[in-house]
Amino acid sequence: MRNVVRVITKQQAEKNDILFWSKKSPEEKLTALQIMREQYIRFFNKGRLYRESRKGLRRVYKIVKQA
Repeated sequence: MRNVVRVITKQQAEKNDILFWSKKSPEEKLTALQIMREQYIRFFNKGRLYRESRKGLRRVYKIVKQA
């Protein structure tokens, strides 16, 4: 098997990215976003901060829901 490397411009790469994501469903986009969030939390050791922020979000949600 041969590896092939293709060099493209930044503009072409951006165009390819837009084309790729425009073909994805909203569910696929959200799934990809969730995977990236989980990777960020794990790679940068943000688990404690993430859990604390979720507690605050739950409190805000309860207050808004009651209003």
